[in-house]
Amino acid sequence: MTKQSFVNVQFERFFSMDSAKAIKAQEYGYLNAINYMAPHKSAGVGNLCSHASPVCIELCLGLESGQASMVSAKTNWTNAVRESRGRKARYFMHQRKAFMGEMLLHIARAVRSSKAKDMKVCVRPNGASDIAYEGIRVEISEAFAAYLSEVSGLEVYPGLHTIFSAFPSVQFVDYTKNHTRFNRKLPANYHLTFSRSEINEAIALELLAKGVNVAVIFASGLPAEWHGFEVVDGDKHDLRHLDPKGARGFVIGLSPKGHKAKKDQKGFVLRNAA
Repeated sequence: MTKQSFVNVQFERFFSMDSAKAIKAQEYGYLNAINYMAPHKSAGVGNLCSHASPVCIELCLGLESGQASMVSAKTNWTNAVRESRGRKARYFMHQRKAFMGEMLLHIARAVRSSKAKDMKVCVRPNGASDIAYEGIRVEISEAFAAYLSEVSGLEVYPGLHTIFSAFPSVQFVDYTKNHTRFNRKLPANYHLTFSRSEINEAIALELLAKGVNVAVIFASGLPAEWHGFEVVDGDKHDLRHLDPKGARGFVIGLSPKGHKAKKDQKGFVLRNAA
């Protein structure tokens, strides 16, 4: 069987596996596969970040960090990275079934790559978007399931699946600002961390009290506690499923990334927090 039988591959490089975050993950024995798409409404095809705050949109790492940030008036404020992420966002919005089929194929490939490196795999579906993939299902035919099994070395079963149920032994992680996603039971292999912004701190504190971990950006080093909740260093890796868990949530302390975030004075990045 060949991939052409099931998926018309649009992106040979679907997941980023060589970013700074991915390299850190290797120290913990993981191949970190991150899917980056154009965030919020930047691709012109709808909103891929339904709960993004104004400053989150302004500072978004999907546009304002790494190679995506290397733009100027001379490049018409775009580059190959931004264009690729925009095409992927439009692919998701306009050809959802094909997009999800291709994502399944690339997850299988990531599993194969991790095995070749004698590592585990951790997939982050939302590198710069905030899509509730737990609610998106795709029909996997018997033939496609057999091919995914062949590629990944895992048993993939036919039927109606989310990416999580198709690969139940694969670990998935994400950040989200959509608090409603915690109102329903998430897949066992999907670890979701809430992300504080300048407008959702009250919700962040409510979720922490319920045992949900919350990512908070601190400008000048990490405090021991934030509003009475223990702060742990989230910059060591992006493998959020390895973070401590308890009846009370933990604050996942992060440093600001990107030149705009480092200068933020609007409350998205906390200064002199305790």
